Parts: sequence; structure tokens; C-alpha cells
Amino acid sequence: MRSGIKILLLVFALGLQSGAFCQTISAGNRILAVVNDEVVTQTDLDVALSSAIEELKKEYSGAELKAKIEETRKEYLGQIIDDRLILQEAKRLGVTVDDSEVDERLKDVKSRFPSEEVFYAEVQKSGVSTEILRKRYRENIMMSKLVNHEVRDKIVVTPSEIESYYKKHTEELKAPDSAHLRTIMLRFDETAAPEGASEDLVRQKAYDIVKLAREGRDFGELAKLYSQGAKAEENGDFGFVERGQMRDDFEKVIFALKPGEVSEPVKADAGYYIFSVEEKKERRERSLSEASADIENIIFREKAQKRYQEWMAKLKRDAFIQIK
Repeated sequence: MRSGIKILLLVFALGLQSGAFCQTISAGNRILAVVNDEVVTQTDLDVALSSAIEELKKEYSGAELKAKIEETRKEYLGQIIDDRLILQEAKRLGVTVDDSEVDERLKDVKSRFPSEEVFYAEVQKSGVSTEILRKRYRENIMMSKLVNHEVRDKIVVTPSEIESYYKKHTEELKAPDSAHLRTIMLRFDETAAPEGASEDLVRQKAYDIVKLAREGRDFGELAKLYSQGAKAEENGDFGFVERGQMRDDFEKVIFALKPGEVSEPVKADAGYYIFSVEEKKERRERSLSEASADIENIIFREKAQKRYQEWMAKLKRDAFIQIK
């Protein structure tokens, strides 16, 4: 749910005070910047920053926290200014967004919350109406369309560029260690009482399943029968997972297993996990054809970042920007 709230906050920050410069700004809502005929206010920045500050407080304190907040404040203010410029340019060029596109974006964000009721409760808590929310998402989609048109759609990665990159970066392009993984996940019952009773029962069930697997029962069949996690219907088969793709405690257990071995139950927040490795592959050099898609993505990102920066620099040169 946290990712959904962050998305809401960023969307609220986009254009909350947008409009003509002659708009009325509430007392105490200080103007931080002027972007052509629009203003960025303290409220805009506070809304965007709120989630980030909570995360910073978990890692820093005292003078270090204060410095990090100030650094983040400057970054976010810069991003809000960039967003205003992009939105203004999208409106100038007549970029349009259908209602169905807004509906689809809202549907995606709602899916990141436990329920639709929780989603709308968060919206209400933020003091923003559904109409304003839809307007913000419409503007967000307008910006994305313009960035795609001005940046992504104009980038081409050629076969010769891919081959050249491959020759220069063979070592770092090597395929990492990987393991063909099957998993059984048993969830805790959060409604169980007394507290801890569910954990004891789930732990015992996990050890019983491990015993069955080690006695020769097919791990895939056990996964289909008992697992409450992803891929249960596929016999717990996650295919090949690479080192670095999973959380550290899981990875340590998985890559210590030999093919055919079954792990001890591993406790996580939601329940217990049992792992089995069918096959392992060691780090190896990849052929050009194997690495081609990854290389294309790397080059594309590098070109996109460069083009975006150049495009933003032009927008700023042509704009009136004043930071208070």
C-alpha cells in the first residue's frame, strides 16, 4: 500500500496550485517559485515531501537528518518545477487524454491498496476531491505522452552499437549464478488467538512438509497441495532465479542448496517458506544474442537520459523561472 500512497502524494503535488499567476494564495502558503504564469507553493512541496521525510527519519537523526531533508527539499522542488514546465508544454501542443486512459490509470493505482475503500479514504484524508484527483491524473498522463514523444520515440539503438557495447563490457555482462527454484509458502493466520498460536501451528506444518519432501514425496505435488503463495498452481515452480533477485536471507538459503535438496522452513513476516532447487547454473559468459536485449535496454536508458536532459534544458531556456 505504501507505493500507492507515494503515487497519490506525487500526483497531488503536481499542479495543486497551478493556474494563472493572479490566483489567490492562502495566507501563510508561501510562494517558492514562479514558472512562467504559474506558482509553486510551500503546500505543493510539503505534500510531495511528506512521504520522503518519513522515510528519512527512519535512517537519520539530528544534524544529518536536517541536511538530508534540505537536500531532498531542493531535489523535489526542482522536480516540481520540471513537471510544471512539461505540463505547460503539453497543454501548448494540445496533447489530449481520453477518459478511458484516466480510468485505467486510476484502476492501476487502486490495485496497490488493500481495497477501493482504503484508496478513497486516503484520497479524502488528503483533502482532494475525486474530480481534482482525476484532473491530476489526466495531467500526469499528458506529461508522460509528451515525454514519450519528445524523448523515447526518437531514440534508436542500432545492432552495431549493441555489438560494440558487448565487446567492451563482456565481463560485467556475464550471467550471474542462478537456480531453478520451487517454493512452498504457508501463511500465518492473523486472526488466530492467543497471539503466536498461528505461528506455532504453521511452523509445525512446515516441518511436516519438509519431512515428507525429504522422504521422497514430489516437492511440486506438495507445493500444489499445500502452498498458499505465488505459483502454487504451477507446483511452486519459479523457474530460474538469479543471484541478486531475491531478499538476502532467502538467497543465502537457496544458493546453499544442492540440486534435489529441500531447505529448512524460513520464517518471513507473512509466514514460512520452504525452498527446493532442481538445477543450478554458475556465473558464465553470455553470447551476444543472449545479452542483446539487456544491452539494448542499457543503451536506450543512457540515450533517453541524455535526450531528456537536453530537452529539459531547452524548456528552461525558453521559460521564465524564478526561485524565491
